[in-house]
Amino acid sequence: MLAHRLAEIHSSFGIYSEPQLIGTLPFNIVSDLKQVPELKYLVDFYETYFQHYKKAMDPSRNYWPFKRDDIARSVDLPFIGREVIEQGKAEYFFVFKGSLQKEEKLSMTVLSCFWIFEDIQPYQSFFDRYWPNTQNYDSLVRNLGITRDIAERSYVTDFARIANHRGTRDMKKCKELLIEEIHLLNPQLVILVGSEPRDAFRRELSLYPEKYMSVPFSLKGVPKKTQIEGPLLYKQLRERLYLLNKEKAQFLSHHADDRDDRN
Repeated sequence: MLAHRLAEIHSSFGIYSEPQLIGTLPFNIVSDLKQVPELKYLVDFYETYFQHYKKAMDPSRNYWPFKRDDIARSVDLPFIGREVIEQGKAEYFFVFKGSLQKEEKLSMTVLSCFWIFEDIQPYQSFFDRYWPNTQNYDSLVRNLGITRDIAERSYVTDFARIANHRGTRDMKKCKELLIEEIHLLNPQLVILVGSEPRDAFRRELSLYPEKYMSVPFSLKGVPKKTQIEGPLLYKQLRERLYLLNKEKAQFLSHHADDRDDRN
């Protein structure tokens, strides 16, 4: 069961604090998502996940909060698309930098749980609570070429999720955690969003360009080189996602036709 396996991996790295685990934070995205019927599957998943995480955790493991890191102040939950949970496999694996949420909020990476909705206006209250500037959300979704089909087949998480005793990200462990998740979910394409994930996976980007690619998080406040190259990188990503999604749809359609013929 995917919830159990992910919980075991995450608990072995000790990525969540006790208040996050026992649900005592004043803002908790899983509790809030109970108001959204289409995301009930995700609420059910995380209720099972947290039960198993607490059983699997090692109480002697030290938990170090982020204190002095420039890309992470907390740790968000990953988004897992419905088909990923059903199949135990992700087609697309998105890696963002890190969570800049305040410690009293347990959110979900870039609120990607709302990627399945074309219109996010009915969910504005969630953005007011967790990400007030929806212009950044809108431009990100547009640049990445996200559709509902892509979201349903995606796993979305952050790079910086493990801090060291100094309160900054532990680069080695952060990458080790991602590698374990990638091995578990076996995605066709890993999308590294932002400079820190890109730099951590330079070797993989060089050796396996068919599986790994990188794009900037934004074109604002970035070096001139990124501003120039960014639009082309986004275009290349959208083309890759479109082709992979089209191939997947054709594969599923072909197998559905075969079943109909046998019946």
